[in-house]
Amino acid sequence: MSETRKYRMFTPEQKIEIVLAGLRGDRGVRDVCREYEISEALFYQWRERLLEGGKTALGTPRDKKPPEAAELAEARKKIAQLERALGRKTYELDIAGEALRGWE
Repeated sequence: MSETRKYRMFTPEQKIEIVLAGLRGDRGVRDVCREYEISEALFYQWRERLLEGGKTALGTPRDKKPPEAAELAEARKKIAQLERALGRKTYELDIAGEALRGWE
């Protein structure tokens, strides 16, 4: 009979906590892995992913905006236009309502 192995799932926050615990240096990687019951190979995989993600994030120049920033700016511009148009129409309806009340 074969057993189906059940793997534990770690959240990204838990993975970061584990990797940082190993990077702090106050205890060894082996001790951290033993505490969280993970293999050292898994720890080093997570560490490499974390460092690679950090390198990517830090490699982006401050003045260069991410691609979605342009899309967000365009959406905000469109929202502002629609809000102005709504304001104008609301004002026109108020004036029309006042004019109709004067006919009574």
